[in-house]
Amino acid sequence: MQISKKHLILFDQAVFSGSSFLLTIIVARTLDVGSFGIYSGVILGLYLVLSAVGALVSQPFQVHILSQKNKSVYLSFAFWAQVTFGILLVIGLILANFIFDSPYLSFAILPFAFGFILHDFFRKALLALDRIKQTVILDVVAAFAQFFAILTFIFLGNAAVEKLFWFVGAAYFFPFILAIWFTKPLQFESVLWLTHAKVHVKDGKWLLSTALVQWWSGNIFVVASGVYLGAKALGALRLAQSLFGVLNVLLQTFENYVLPQTAGKINQSMEAASDYLGGVSRKAGLLFAPVIAAVLLFPETIFTLAGGEEYRSFAFVLRGLAVLYIFIYISQPIRIAIRALILNKFFFYGYLISLAFALLFGRYLLSNYELTGAIIGLIGSQFLLIVFWQIILHRRKFKLWKSFISF
Repeated sequence: MQISKKHLILFDQAVFSGSSFLLTIIVARTLDVGSFGIYSGVILGLYLVLSAVGALVSQPFQVHILSQKNKSVYLSFAFWAQVTFGILLVIGLILANFIFDSPYLSFAILPFAFGFILHDFFRKALLALDRIKQTVILDVVAAFAQFFAILTFIFLGNAAVEKLFWFVGAAYFFPFILAIWFTKPLQFESVLWLTHAKVHVKDGKWLLSTALVQWWSGNIFVVASGVYLGAKALGALRLAQSLFGVLNVLLQTFENYVLPQTAGKINQSMEAASDYLGGVSRKAGLLFAPVIAAVLLFPETIFTLAGGEEYRSFAFVLRGLAVLYIFIYISQPIRIAIRALILNKFFFYGYLISLAFALLFGRYLLSNYELTGAIIGLIGSQFLLIVFWQIILHRRKFKLWKSFISF
């Protein structure tokens, strides 16, 4: 039986997100809260690196690859650009390890960090090339390798977070070799590479600033929790965020499908687009509501099952994030409308306002209310995005709210 590309893509996303979710739960139950906080801090930092490198390499590649006559040369350029940034990351980490005395910095994270950013590039590149089956195989191999690495780590009975990084870093070796075999990124043509570099620099400048502001606006309270409140607070907050991974997958799938549909309907009329977006958002709420309700009603049980008895006292964090995700659900159709209308400038300004709020009030909220303050800050940032983007939509005569609340 022939499986459609759409179903393969959904399966791959389930493998990628599902394995990440399960691995996080296993790690949380294996390490103590403080060590899991260090692990989470490293992951958070690597997502910042991915945001920056993705803006300069992966995102321009995804846009331009299909228009290239010589795709092999372009793929080779993008791969070696990614490797270059990976090497710079490793050098930066080595220097930081000598300069700073921090539990988040260790030579053990070097192979893990390098493998992490290269695997992200390969899966995005294969998807952009429409090689869906190869993407699925790559992600399945990576998932099995990481599960084997972590189970071996547990079997050996050493719960040191540094050792965990060595094991998981080594697991990236197998999917890396497979990805090299799939892509064969060894086509060197200096003239074309220079042309590609100019395009990436031109496109990447705007994308980089947007990516960095978006990342910091969404994560500054999380980062500050680790800085001001310690590794345990960061570990509890990151585990709680990980438990909402199922909703993140839903939101991403929703956006990937609904965004082009909304953009197409804008060509018909604003009313048709707003009616469509409001209607599908209400249907998505039927999937959102049970998850939010379960977390609000049983936070202690869910958090203890996920992380162990140590996390019971942090159950209020899970309940707070459930409230946050109500605001995220409300903001999602607004965000899609802004992108569908190609209001990229205001998309960027929204996150800039959110970041400014976090910088102004973050220290006060954390100093006075600790983790509760971090959750208040995250909700406040999301609320500002909703208000600002809704004002812009109102000025553009895009009446989303009428469609959203009408039955």
